[in-house]
Amino acid sequence: MKILLAAPEVYPFISTGGLSGVTGSLPAALENTGLDISVIMPFYRDCRNLGDYEWVGGHFLTSAGEEFGLASTLLPGSSVEVLLVSRNSYFNRPGIYGPDSGSAFPDNSARFAFFCRAVSAVCDSLDKPVDVLHCHDWQTGLVPAYMRNYRRPATVFTIHNAQYQGNFPPEEYPTAMLPWPLFSPEGMEFYGTFSFLKSGIVFSDEVTTVSRTYAEELGTPKYGEGMDGIIRTRSNPITGILNGIDYGVWNPSDDPHIACSYTASSTTPRKACRNDLCNCFGLDPESDRMIIGMVTRLSSQKGLELLFPVIDSIVRDGISLVVLGTGESKYESRLLELAEVYPGRVAPMFRYDEAIARKIFAGCDLFLMPSLFEPCGLAQMMAMRYGAVPLVRATGGLADTVTDIEDDGCGFVFENADSEELLETIVRARRLFTDRRRWSWLVRKCMSIDNSWGSRAEPYLEVFRKAILHRGEL
Repeated sequence: MKILLAAPEVYPFISTGGLSGVTGSLPAALENTGLDISVIMPFYRDCRNLGDYEWVGGHFLTSAGEEFGLASTLLPGSSVEVLLVSRNSYFNRPGIYGPDSGSAFPDNSARFAFFCRAVSAVCDSLDKPVDVLHCHDWQTGLVPAYMRNYRRPATVFTIHNAQYQGNFPPEEYPTAMLPWPLFSPEGMEFYGTFSFLKSGIVFSDEVTTVSRTYAEELGTPKYGEGMDGIIRTRSNPITGILNGIDYGVWNPSDDPHIACSYTASSTTPRKACRNDLCNCFGLDPESDRMIIGMVTRLSSQKGLELLFPVIDSIVRDGISLVVLGTGESKYESRLLELAEVYPGRVAPMFRYDEAIARKIFAGCDLFLMPSLFEPCGLAQMMAMRYGAVPLVRATGGLADTVTDIEDDGCGFVFENADSEELLETIVRARRLFTDRRRWSWLVRKCMSIDNSWGSRAEPYLEVFRKAILHRGEL
């Protein structure tokens, strides 16, 4: 079976977060099942110094007659080919979606409509016919609509977070170069806007998302971000397949970024990693103080509004907090205020830094994700891999990967988006932390849980088979 995976970002070539982690590790896992898989993405300026690329010969044109170049390289650690679509006017600029993380390029609808047309053209030009075109996130949402004009592979569209929809003013619909009848309530019109995400949902043969619980949540008004009605009326229900992490990349036994290597059978060296984390963030190093770590985007989704009201209480209870992330300025300001009130106890760092993230996973005692919603979440899996015990709210992929210790699980879980309930759960974790023998057992249990891609690939094979079976029925 030949699969072409299309994505706006792929680790390690370019990354803004969890999406690239999935698209950079899933292909190799699928290849290990015997699939013939290639990846296609834009050739951003920031990709060009990250590998050896060869230009693919030939003359490439989209359905609209637009010329583009095509470079080729391999996904590190595999034989998966990565194709990179080059067009200087759209991708040879600083940034990916905008000049910085808080803004967007004004021509993003044109940029990613072009990328979707290029994906369709490449899919049609490959020597070996593509059986399934697997599209990821809104930036690829027009591909299934364009494929109506080509040889018809089956299409699968994966929603990583329905909050990000690629909705644009209706006057930008001409950038899609698609027939006007498709801009309708039954097509890609969404409350008066032109929606890439809705296009992917409506025109794909199969739709997946990144956890079983989130697949259920998407069909509800609370979590569906306005798409719940469309999702409920699909003839083929959304399939939830939990993301995994690459255990070759996230491995405390040979991670050069942490102070000391260790394994699930020998976790004592984590003490050195804890001391290293304290030095990195300027924390007071007392061994009896629990350290809570967060590696997160600073946004309302991540539950920071639940955390702020209880920080006074948890610091008084002998707990320190480290936070790594970027995002909304109001959250950065509040964390800076708390750091001034509690020096050596509350320590934020405002940047994306993978090496520091690894230090947090390896050195903190409790890893906190109090998200209001979380389609899948990868950080809790990375934290567990490194022996940080997760404390999460029961939503999306957090509910699918973390079970409360009182239910014979591996962490701590609270149900409602409520600060008092969060505090009660932190206090419960703090109480267990004082029992060092039981806590060490819990650390080892977290590290022994398998969140690798090896356990996740088989469900995708079933979805691909279903997509081929249902091809063209929509």
